[in-house]
Amino acid sequence: MSVATTYADALHGAAVDQESVDEVARDLGDFVAAMRESRELALALTSPDVQPADRRAVIEALTEGAHELVRNFLLVLLDRGRLPDLPDIQRAFAAKVTEAEGRIEVHAITAIPLTDDLRKRVVDKLEEKTGRQVVLSESVDPEIIGGLVLEFGASVLDASLRTRLARLGASLRSAPVEAATAA
Repeated sequence: MSVATTYADALHGAAVDQESVDEVARDLGDFVAAMRESRELALALTSPDVQPADRRAVIEALTEGAHELVRNFLLVLLDRGRLPDLPDIQRAFAAKVTEAEGRIEVHAITAIPLTDDLRKRVVDKLEEKTGRQVVLSESVDPEIIGGLVLEFGASVLDASLRTRLARLGASLRSAPVEAATAA
């Protein structure tokens, strides 16, 4: 189990106990987004050159009005030197929330945007296979040429034309070739 997963599980358990999972998820996500959008903030919170008391003051000021659990959690991360891990922890927390709600997040990568009909077929098939509600996000990558790549959790299902062509090329390169004899 990773450090991020350990912290995310602890935070999720506390949020469940306080019946505040949605609020904690929102506030934690907002804090991570602020760090992502402001390089200065991220450096102020993670740089060893900034005094811990100053970092604590920044966290307390930025979490004014946020759920108390989020504030306390961020201060624990600060005390333990784990603030640089916060983006990974937030992703693991979001995944834990999704899993606890019986959903699965799937990211589809296609060469061209999915049509509404194909999107519905992909979601229906995944829901049938997993028995869970699928939350589908999409991106377009012309480099895959055709087909699609599905990413969910730590798994990747690559049904792209690029991968099929690469496998075919590897197969052709390793196939034994008999030399023709001239008669």
